[in-house]
Amino acid sequence: MDVADSSRCVAVLALLAVVVAGCNGGTVDKHALKRDAEKVGSLASEGELLANDVSKGASTEYFARVHAKELSQAAADLADALGKRPTSPGITPDVRRLSRLAGKVSMQLEQLHLHPTDRQLAQSLEQPLKHDADAADRLAK
Repeated sequence: MDVADSSRCVAVLALLAVVVAGCNGGTVDKHALKRDAEKVGSLASEGELLANDVSKGASTEYFARVHAKELSQAAADLADALGKRPTSPGITPDVRRLSRLAGKVSMQLEQLHLHPTDRQLAQSLEQPLKHDADAADRLAK
């Protein structure tokens, strides 16, 4: 990994921290559901890219471990917040569905965190993470 890749990764992690920091309070309305679904989709997509890099041996063990943990924690925080927050009438099922999806993304990324050099595991996570990103995108509409 070169300096540009390291800088990009630091920027992504900083952005994720800022994005997730604002998601834990208030009533979930349609706008918040859309925003949070976009966040879950982004986390899953970033996880898919990381899994792809790990599956090809294109990521260091340390980077994969740390980045997967950051992504997993961000998804877990969203899952927790969405599972508890009050919702506007009529959108509760979608909010709770998104909470479960965020939890699933978190668990997948946690596997990557725990096994950052397992190329076969990483490859097996790519498609499910892509599917989850697509599911989150559908909830964002």
